[in-house]
Amino acid sequence: MKRYILRLSFILFAFFYYNAQAQVFTFKVDGKFMSGKIIEAVVVNLGETGYLQIRAEAEDKIVYLYFKEALLKGEPPVKLKFRDHNHEKEETPDSEIIWVPDGPDNPQWNSINGETIITQHDPEGKTISGTFDFVVEKFQYSSKANKKRPGAEITSGIFSNVQYRVEEKKY
Repeated sequence: MKRYILRLSFILFAFFYYNAQAQVFTFKVDGKFMSGKIIEAVVVNLGETGYLQIRAEAEDKIVYLYFKEALLKGEPPVKLKFRDHNHEKEETPDSEIIWVPDGPDNPQWNSINGETIITQHDPEGKTISGTFDFVVEKFQYSSKANKKRPGAEITSGIFSNVQYRVEEKKY
């Protein structure tokens, strides 16, 4: 009987520990709920700026969530807003999302508005949690002037207990 209780205790501990530490990445696209599997979370350098990039896949669709690593130093919650890229002033968004609903060989949908809120960040353990909401437009070219691009709302986004790594700088 003691052996049975010991085994059961171990199984329950493992189950609850795993669930408490499980990575979560969920969101809605135009109201449709999506649950993504995190493929990779890594700090990458885009130019001179370090970004934490989370890549998740949901129903054969890909989403990339980016936010500036340097802005994660504050006490949570930390609000990171999207703003347009301005190459002349060397300004980049604090956060943005790229939505790839039709596969990697088709046009991506880029942020035009939105924000990420970091609710937890453990730099020593390299884990991060937060929420996000964005509006995206399909990146496509048209010969028609001012043709409106298709858009989508990515709302109610949650990422939790995301374990990330830091990519070594290549010189």
